Amino acid sequence: MLVYVATWPRCGNALTRSLLFLNFRLLTANGYASDKPRPDRFRPEYFGDFVRYYQDHRPPYLGLQDDALERLKDNPDLRRDCAALSEVFFVKTHEHPPEDPIDGEAYICMTRHPVRAVASFLKLRPGHDLNSVIEGAYAGGRYDDWHKAWEASDLPNVTVRYEDVITDPALLIRPVSKLIDRPAPDIIQDMPMEASKEKNPDRNPGLLLDGWRDILTDDEVRQVWAELGETASRYGYRELIPAAPAADEEDNSQEQDERPLSKWRRLFR
Repeated sequence: MLVYVATWPRCGNALTRSLLFLNFRLLTANGYASDKPRPDRFRPEYFGDFVRYYQDHRPPYLGLQDDALERLKDNPDLRRDCAALSEVFFVKTHEHPPEDPIDGEAYICMTRHPVRAVASFLKLRPGHDLNSVIEGAYAGGRYDDWHKAWEASDLPNVTVRYEDVITDPALLIRPVSKLIDRPAPDIIQDMPMEASKEKNPDRNPGLLLDGWRDILTDDEVRQVWAELGETASRYGYRELIPAAPAADEEDNSQEQDERPLSKWRRLFR
């Protein structure tokens, strides 16, 4: 089985991969080229496009080597074989789904509020401007186009929200266990945000749910929502800052809501 671990950039791919490993003891192949070696404790054995991992007190298992997306693209037989085998091959991707889905392929999608995703990206790569991030210049294209493409792929999938999984990882692990036909552990293992940040502080800055406030101005938050909010609302997201009132509404805005701070507190719960 070939399972794409698919997220728009900064929507929780690392969290998803960590939870998959902690609960199923399966590593996810990097879809992109990487010079980061696999940890020695897994005693990786490389051959062809594959790598065999050995873990103490567990049977060895097969995975794909890094740069997996290019390997699968260049070798259609490899892709068909991985999809047909009983092993589960997880592959990280920020790309759109393959244009010609085949039996045995599936995907896991973790989505995130676009304001939080964009803020996280700008925290990681402060040299980028807001418009380029909205347009998806780094990978995957626009947030709305990316999500629509995966929805239209009609592949078996598990789709979850980052904001939900960080409070209850079972919301990811239990449906994934059904997707890949592997038992979930009796006690679902979590990846605390503090541990994630300590493991990789540059890529996991620990912005949590309100960190966007320190990265984006109110007008930038409104811009992100105006561009991407229609798609995000399908996943249950709402705007984080109300739209600015029109000029002819400014004079009576306080009369309509005499306690604006209370309104904002309710909004951000």
